[in-house]
Amino acid sequence: MLTQHNSQRPSVRDLIRTSGVTFTVAHHERHDVLFTQGDRADCVMHVEAGRVGLTMVAPSGREALCGLQGPGAFIGDAVLAGRRERQCTATALSPTHVLVIKKDDMLALLSTQPEFAERFVTHSVTNAAQLAADLANQLLYSSEARLVRVLLTLAGCDSDDEVSRPLPDVTQEFIARMVGTTRSRVNMFLGRFKKSGFIETHDGVLQINPWRVPDVPDGGVPESVSWS
Repeated sequence: MLTQHNSQRPSVRDLIRTSGVTFTVAHHERHDVLFTQGDRADCVMHVEAGRVGLTMVAPSGREALCGLQGPGAFIGDAVLAGRRERQCTATALSPTHVLVIKKDDMLALLSTQPEFAERFVTHSVTNAAQLAADLANQLLYSSEARLVRVLLTLAGCDSDDEVSRPLPDVTQEFIARMVGTTRSRVNMFLGRFKKSGFIETHDGVLQINPWRVPDVPDGGVPESVSWS
């Protein structure tokens, strides 16, 4: 389910400013790399706007998509557990704004700012639950059902939404990596989804109609992503 934000709550940026801790703001265009696997890890990033894909490359050279993060997410937080190198590569999937917080400053915020710490813990718990759900979905659902979930995730919505949402401009190869299948099968399923009205094109942009989720094998669609 898509987490709703309370507009009355102070933003993470405001919470940091109130604390007096130093931070910087980084603006990234689509396809920009925020950090690369193996880079020195010395900070945590908070996503204010945009989408970030996290990928990992095995020693064999095989690449896997290991996460998709949106507004409210903290990325690179493994540095807080003592990691000295980035475990994955973070790439902007759309224009993205992040707050960059040095490790020591992040630790100070967590120990002195309860509301900031609550936001971080909520994200961490939600992210852990999402990783478990991703593994279960990979094992239990068909590739077609997983594709429906991935499209809902990329559009930042769930099947209860009643508003069309645009898909970010990503390739079918990228989507196939998220689903764990081939580009040809993704292309075939997308054709079916267009015929059912789940996907439409408006002014050259693909959009998702969440209320038209198609019937797929396995008796339903895996639960969609939770955004922090």
